[in-house]
Amino acid sequence: MLKINIKILIVILFFCFNHIRAETLNKTLIDSYNYYPDINKSKLELRNKKKDLSISKTDFLPSIDLSMSKGRTISKSFPDTSRYGFDELNPSTFDIDITQPLGATKYLNLKSAQNSLKSAKYSDKSIIQGVLYRATLAFYTILKENFLLDVAKKNQRNLKIKLKATEKRFEFRDITKTDVFQAKARLAEAESKSIEAENNLDIAISEYIAVVGREPEINWYESIDEKVTTSNPKDWSKFGKMPNTPPTMDQALNLALENNPELNKLRYELENTLVSIKKSTLSFFPEFTISGSYGKSIESSRTINKKDSYQVTADVTVPLFNKGHNFYNLEKSKDSSLAIQEALQSKKINLIHEVKSSWKKMESLKSSILSLEASVESNQVALEGVSKEAGVGTRTTLEILDAEKELTQAEANLVNSRFQLITSAYSLLKSCGLLSFEYLGIQK
Repeated sequence: MLKINIKILIVILFFCFNHIRAETLNKTLIDSYNYYPDINKSKLELRNKKKDLSISKTDFLPSIDLSMSKGRTISKSFPDTSRYGFDELNPSTFDIDITQPLGATKYLNLKSAQNSLKSAKYSDKSIIQGVLYRATLAFYTILKENFLLDVAKKNQRNLKIKLKATEKRFEFRDITKTDVFQAKARLAEAESKSIEAENNLDIAISEYIAVVGREPEINWYESIDEKVTTSNPKDWSKFGKMPNTPPTMDQALNLALENNPELNKLRYELENTLVSIKKSTLSFFPEFTISGSYGKSIESSRTINKKDSYQVTADVTVPLFNKGHNFYNLEKSKDSSLAIQEALQSKKINLIHEVKSSWKKMESLKSSILSLEASVESNQVALEGVSKEAGVGTRTTLEILDAEKELTQAEANLVNSRFQLITSAYSLLKSCGLLSFEYLGIQK
């Protein structure tokens, strides 16, 4: 009795451990965020942009330079005209220089730094969205490939049974040799599909490791139920966990045009090109600078000479000829602005297309899934009927194999449709700029 209780306890602990380690999308997204190098790189670049903004703010402060010197000078004269024969000096100087540039350049630099920081924030958001979407795709691809492998294995097992039954019937001369060869051909095709499904699963696992940094921990149980739609493993239900998407296509379009990080990044880059045009225009105008200095010098020899100096200077620099660089820089800034405007317009066009495509695809897939679920059920019933009719001699082996193939294809189509629906929903969120931990309600 004690041994039985121990075995039951071990089984319970095993299943509890598997449940704890069961893979979830939330865990996948968190691990990919903490692992993927591009996110850390983006954070460092964003930090540098903040430092650039701090630097540009300090340009409004004057520059203060302090210089000091201490020396000794000895000079001798020949022939000697003094009673000492040499002169010895110990000069010391102390200077403070204050410089304050006047002009619009530093204001434009500040505006440029502010725009660059905002652009970097949207770039960081875009990179995070890209990584989260890739991790989501990797997670659901593994589920899909596992299901397709299950479908292929199940079909292979059934065809092996059908082949043995066909061979026995041939021994009793109930069917011809042709039926046996047809059964063997279908089994060979099913074995090929199983190998392909295994390779696709290996590729999916490799992609998962690349973006998440570890192997997936999905609990996958063998199913004794023949119908994929009601069986196989508990992770099947994960395909039904749709994220919250905008209720209408118009709202999705408005959100995309307002929140898409790549689009907003281009908007601030465009603002910076306009700032660059203004800065290039300033190269045609005079530049003003005010500088002040205070100095103290001491020369000590046989007597001590002290001297204080004060100076305030206003400098005006007028550009006359700089090899035409000012003209070229201005034209270059204008061309850059035009290029960003075209990129912005192109992004809007593509973004509208992405949102509409994702939305229409989701609507189509929702209807398709209902039809495919009914198709799987119908093909299951049809296969059972054909098998019974074949038992009384009204159906052939080929008709059984055809019914088996129809069921397998319907199951595979259902799996693919569920996969496309969920990934299309996340693609829509990415286009709308909503694919974030905050929107998904995930605590990092």
